[in-house]
Amino acid sequence: MIDTLKPLLRSFKYSWLNYSAELKTRHYQNTNSTLDSRQLVFLIGCGRSGTTLLGSILSHHDNISYLFEPYHLWAAIDPKTDALNLYSQIEPNLLMNANYWSETAQARFNYLIRGYKSSKNKGVMLEKTPLNAMRIGYLNAFAPKAKFIHLVRDGVDVSLSIERIASINSYKIFGKPQLNQWWGVKNSKWNALLRDGIVAGYFPDEVHHLQNHRSKAAYEWLVSLGEVDKWREYLGSRVYEITYNELTLQPETTLQNICKFLELDSPPIWLSQAIQMIKPPNLSQANRISLPSAMCEAFNSYQERFAFPNRAIPLKLI
Repeated sequence: MIDTLKPLLRSFKYSWLNYSAELKTRHYQNTNSTLDSRQLVFLIGCGRSGTTLLGSILSHHDNISYLFEPYHLWAAIDPKTDALNLYSQIEPNLLMNANYWSETAQARFNYLIRGYKSSKNKGVMLEKTPLNAMRIGYLNAFAPKAKFIHLVRDGVDVSLSIERIASINSYKIFGKPQLNQWWGVKNSKWNALLRDGIVAGYFPDEVHHLQNHRSKAAYEWLVSLGEVDKWREYLGSRVYEITYNELTLQPETTLQNICKFLELDSPPIWLSQAIQMIKPPNLSQANRISLPSAMCEAFNSYQERFAFPNRAIPLKLI
């Protein structure tokens, strides 16, 4: 009974979120300009990299207002952001830059994202959506002074985690029988990643050899890191990068450094509670992912750069 009811309740949930976000856009002209005084920060990283854990930890800081994966708000700003097709039946875009900016979208962004849960007592507005790692140019057009926290996790661990979710696919929504929990309705997210990734030059000659969830997940990881690299020099001191290993193995130092980046104190009580939320990582075994040659080389280069132990192996093409 419960398993039957959950998809129906989720359908009502997403319908309500969509309706409420669209309703709010009718009032975006009333945005309070004083909200610009809050520091806007985007927490980004390929999905399954630990952004939910880090976001939850930072949300308990007294001076941070937290917005967790507001896909419905982004869809109200621009339907093209609806990668999973939870709210629309469209061809979404995954890689987005300033060309997608408009005055209407800016006004909606100011009201729905920047103006979310206004609080004079909280100086930082933290938004967490992993997909935004591939939309830095788009975000920068909305908020040219925003900061970015980029969280990177071992590519093999990420790929295996995504594979489990995409394969089990236990998250069902009534009325969307063709929904894959990771890749969207009718694989809308993967199709967007494939199309946009090829246009951006991410292994156009090899990507069609990816035939399973694990290798496709590795491609998403590669594109996410590639897009951050493209913006790294431009963002300069506005981006702060940590690894999942640093967060889990050196939590106190890592969290203190994040607070310094955000120009916040790190209260001992908050820090102590945060450390208790963190558990040591469960590392996978090496050589558990196969990729085409150029993709494999890039994957392993990132693994070496971030001191991750696992490596991909070349895919034997027939």
